[in-house]
Amino acid sequence: MRLGIIFMFFALFFATSCNKNKKQTMPYVPVDEYINTSLPSYANLNIIGGWVYINGGNDGILLYRQSYETIMAYERRCTYNAYEACGYSSVDSTGLVVVCGCDGSRYNIFDGSILEGPAITPLFQYNVSYNPDANQVHITN
Repeated sequence: MRLGIIFMFFALFFATSCNKNKKQTMPYVPVDEYINTSLPSYANLNIIGGWVYINGGNDGILLYRQSYETIMAYERRCTYNAYEACGYSSVDSTGLVVVCGCDGSRYNIFDGSILEGPAITPLFQYNVSYNPDANQVHITN
């Protein structure tokens, strides 16, 4: 009897945890991008609160100018439906929220945190090294 209860507990645990992991994992793609913010295509990064999309990562990268010294880099692939064709995100018309095309999950552009689910994982962030004196951004994972 005790063995049956233990077996049922593990079966239930694995059944529920596998489903969550399937929707929350991010496919790994190596990223090593350099951006020169003095180029016209990146002019929006020269103002605090500005953002641009660049190629790279799984489905593109969103760069956001958080402060004079800080630029954030987020994967555009949604964290909840990462393996679905519609699972990419876009900045909404306010410029403050990133919205997933599949499920409507909403993320704060300032730090990538979740504003509204079903996502339970914030936007995937890349490492950013920014040199404002040289107008150079280096994005890696």
